[in-house]
Amino acid sequence: MKTTKTMALVPTLGLVTLLASTPLATAGDPWVSAEPRFPVRVALISPIRAQDRSIQYHAGWPLTFRIIPRVDVSLIVPSVPGGPASAWPELGATSFMMLRDLDDCPSAGGRITDPDGMPICPDVGGDELWLEFTPDEDAPGVADESGDDALREAMKDPARRSTVTFMGETHTFGPRVSDTRDGLGFGANDDLPGFVLLADAGVGVMLSDLGTTTSDGATLTTGWVPLAPAVSRNLAGFMTSVGYELNDERLRTTITTSLIVPRHLTERRFLEDQCFEAVPGVCETYRRVDGGPPVPATDANLDNYDVTLRAFVVQGEAPDTVIDCDADGVVTADDATCMGYDVLSRERVLTFRQIGRADECNLLSDPWGSAADAGRAFVDFDGNGNFISLSCPGGSTGGGLPPRQRGSER
Repeated sequence: MKTTKTMALVPTLGLVTLLASTPLATAGDPWVSAEPRFPVRVALISPIRAQDRSIQYHAGWPLTFRIIPRVDVSLIVPSVPGGPASAWPELGATSFMMLRDLDDCPSAGGRITDPDGMPICPDVGGDELWLEFTPDEDAPGVADESGDDALREAMKDPARRSTVTFMGETHTFGPRVSDTRDGLGFGANDDLPGFVLLADAGVGVMLSDLGTTTSDGATLTTGWVPLAPAVSRNLAGFMTSVGYELNDERLRTTITTSLIVPRHLTERRFLEDQCFEAVPGVCETYRRVDGGPPVPATDANLDNYDVTLRAFVVQGEAPDTVIDCDADGVVTADDATCMGYDVLSRERVLTFRQIGRADECNLLSDPWGSAADAGRAFVDFDGNGNFISLSCPGGSTGGGLPPRQRGSER
């Protein structure tokens, strides 16, 4: 049966609602059924390659997802103090995509309010499914006043960062998170609170604290190992833009979120001792990569490995960390369900080969302000008191033919 989409403008309690509807199908149509288990779909827009076999450099490439409803939806733009609601969501206007509203009175967990900040409808448990979003662009170090204020501040919590402290010096891994107003950091995104992004490499993987112990007068390193059960940080707070299409090519209203991948987001972290005496009197460089054991620097794979990203959407506010709740050894959307979250989509899984890493000696400027040690910290594995000896050779010209096969070193 051929169907068409229709759009109707419906005023509701000082709000503006976009109702995207589809004519009812005739009896016997196979898609006439109850509400789907997952009312939205997360599509990967970039990078996209057959069988997810893309090769990406460590930074500078676009990561873009589109959230597509699988049910009829309405858009709610709450009224604001001193004026009416926008006709439709505009830049900086926190809005709601209603995926289900059985009583036709939108609440979104009390988030939809009147100009005085009071909820306009009672919060009837279970009658609604929604997705909050704020069309907005964030940039490192640039003040941002749009989106959820509490989430924007929470993303800067030092406890959410990946750090190590050795001999009184603290190193922070990952992209720099310094401006408390720029809406970028770890945890739920202030402009798209229900979005979750997990990575199995780099700062997304939580490790135990680095500690020290004294043996025969030497200070040795301890800890800094993967947690058990595994725990992953939600990296959705690093997405820099959220926008929407009122009508896409299939007359759907969709939400898009994007990021130009910064340095150190999925680069492996490592501890380095440049004078490790595996043989007494002979200094060698040893590294511990992402919580592994100390190995010779030549055996530490820092710039050619696979990274798996998982993206999905939950109802309301996403967690800042996801724990391996079902104990299957992998942190996934199923674990968010196990933790008690209502997962609204299947997870979109992307595995890519990451090559290269930031040059500690010839670091280019970067809007994130990433420093040379954002992927590395110096420690003393063997307690001999010698662990730092940094030498910087001259830089070289990069480029050439891009690699086209997985496993390429270039």
